[in-house]
Amino acid sequence: MAALLCEAISKIINGTCDACGTVLSLPFKACGLATDHLTDVCRSPFCLYLSVAIGLNLPPVIFTAKSSGGGYDNDEGCTSAATWIYVNGALCIIHMMAALYISNKISQEPGEVNDAPFVKASVLDHETGNGQNSKKTLAKMVMENTMPTQSRSVARVKEILCYDPFVALYIIVSIFFMAWQTVGLGRSRLATDCEGGLDENITHSLICGFLFILLGGSTFACSLCCLLR
Repeated sequence: MAALLCEAISKIINGTCDACGTVLSLPFKACGLATDHLTDVCRSPFCLYLSVAIGLNLPPVIFTAKSSGGGYDNDEGCTSAATWIYVNGALCIIHMMAALYISNKISQEPGEVNDAPFVKASVLDHETGNGQNSKKTLAKMVMENTMPTQSRSVARVKEILCYDPFVALYIIVSIFFMAWQTVGLGRSRLATDCEGGLDENITHSLICGFLFILLGGSTFACSLCCLLR
């Protein structure tokens, strides 16, 4: 009886230690993956485009977070202005995700899908090798609708920009984003007397938004020139 009790306690202790070790090691594993991804991005022809996309869309997300919880329900104008910045923050997140998606799909070889930056279904599967071939990772699901075209080629660029359903949806979102920036010009005037610096956050978000409209397409074209040269 005592032996069984000691064995059960030993299993509980070992399981607890293993769980603690796994949790404590996750930040370091994630940091390693992020560092590898950052190195690949810096070497990529899309480095300039990704820098502009993230550099001009991340600040509006921060401004949106600063404006949240401001208690604008008592003023209709402030409520409309706050709604604008919340929607704008969501659109900026979509811009950053789309930039990573497009650049990865254009430059990624289908055979190298397991080396993609967001390939692994989890960090643990990458380290322990517990992933099953029958289970599709995120990158496999992303790349499975990619035609067998050569990476970093005109055919691949045409395929992604003209036939990819996610890019088609993103184009619609981009058109809405441009219209939303013009709406923001009016909403910024409504936020003049609002609390929490809402007017400043909207103004700064508009600056970043219009800069991205001006520079996003041009830097993407420059990245394509570097890619195809």
